[in-house]
Amino acid sequence: MKKKFMTLAASAAIVVSTLCSCITLNSGAAISSNSPVGPKVGEAKSSIILGLWSSKGEQNNIQTAAANAGIKKVSHVEYIDKAVLLGLWIEHTTRVYGE
Repeated sequence: MKKKFMTLAASAAIVVSTLCSCITLNSGAAISSNSPVGPKVGEAKSSIILGLWSSKGEQNNIQTAAANAGIKKVSHVEYIDKAVLLGLWIEHTTRVYGE
């Protein structure tokens, strides 16, 4: 009985840790120039739920991220995708650096 309980508890711990995990799928500079990274940073975020529905997806672009920080000259753009609950919920961030 004790061995069966320990097996069940270990299995439950693995399942819970897998479902609660959060991973970064893609992180890196997508667009860059030869200029140094600017002092201002702007972000635009959106969420994708179940791969079917996106909140603020049309607003997650370089122009919106730059406008959020008052950036007129973009030097670098970074895209970050973070998956939660085995990818059932994905947070997409566009980060813009510039002056």
